[in-house]
Amino acid sequence: MVQLKYTKDALMAIIDQQQDRMAAAEALCESIGGKLHGMWGVTGQDYHMFAIVEAPSEVTYMSAYMKLMKSGAFESLKTVKLYSTAQVAEAASMVAGIPYTPATG
Repeated sequence: MVQLKYTKDALMAIIDQQQDRMAAAEALCESIGGKLHGMWGVTGQDYHMFAIVEAPSEVTYMSAYMKLMKSGAFESLKTVKLYSTAQVAEAASMVAGIPYTPATG
């Protein structure tokens, strides 16, 4: 998941020109072999948009992230790695086999 915060100028352009940024976001994702699963505007948050993005690798994701930052249209971007419920269950099945001794006081 990517949280996007536009610069004031970019946000004003979106509002003034009534731009829907979905097509641009889809094209960016497709250009790296990835997929945009959705993009939503949010209120009451520190960011203006949330997007769910799938990329073939972390390196290709980082290249798209860098392209966005280089564009100058974003004040900040924040990546939140999401896991499917199946991945959580798989990780949980491994817990018992991991040796670890916690700190004690």
